[in-house]
Amino acid sequence: MIEISLNKQLDYEVYADFLDFSVAGTNFAELIKKEHPEIDLKNYKKYIDDFYAVQKTEMLKKQEMIKKILTKKQDRFFTELNKLFNMNFNKDTYQGYLSIFNCNPRWPETKTFQIYWKKDLPHALEVIFHESLHFVFFEYLDKNFTGQIKGLNKNSGILWELSEIFNIIILNLPQFREIMEMEEKLFYPELQEKLNKSKEIWNSCNNIKEFVTKYLKILTI
Repeated sequence: MIEISLNKQLDYEVYADFLDFSVAGTNFAELIKKEHPEIDLKNYKKYIDDFYAVQKTEMLKKQEMIKKILTKKQDRFFTELNKLFNMNFNKDTYQGYLSIFNCNPRWPETKTFQIYWKKDLPHALEVIFHESLHFVFFEYLDKNFTGQIKGLNKNSGILWELSEIFNIIILNLPQFREIMEMEEKLFYPELQEKLNKSKEIWNSCNNIKEFVTKYLKILTI
């Protein structure tokens, strides 16, 4: 089950974490400044407070719109995930929060994530399913690759790269393209070469376990 809420305090943290952050060819600091040129470290809490005071009604409207489309889509999404992973994720809860920043981060340890509130419904749904797939994939890895991923960080490095690449491959499978009604595109340009190689590995495999095993051998040397 996926829940969508507002969380102003989380936006305080996200601004502080992403104000000068970039990774794999994507500059989050620029994304923030593009939408909020007047925000800075001195005024960010007041800026965020004022923004919510003005836009909260509109954000709540968007929240309800997203909830409605999720009601129509998420059961089928999880049915396909259960088939693909041969696991049952129906009892898991993933918490999404609308954000005034276009960063869309996720926190695997709490199964929470953010969605930029100005995204249209198809792209908001894409973020929601993208982040939910991260949580499903990490749960699968924790269960099936405990030793191999021990000590690896889910938010950076090898495991983070694998999770982003894996999402592109899986969410472009026909069953997920049909649910999402859009192509899943790579958000991090510097991962393109590894994605190309990973698609070749995926096409040579019969299941996720085989793919992960080969990926960890071939692309992490």
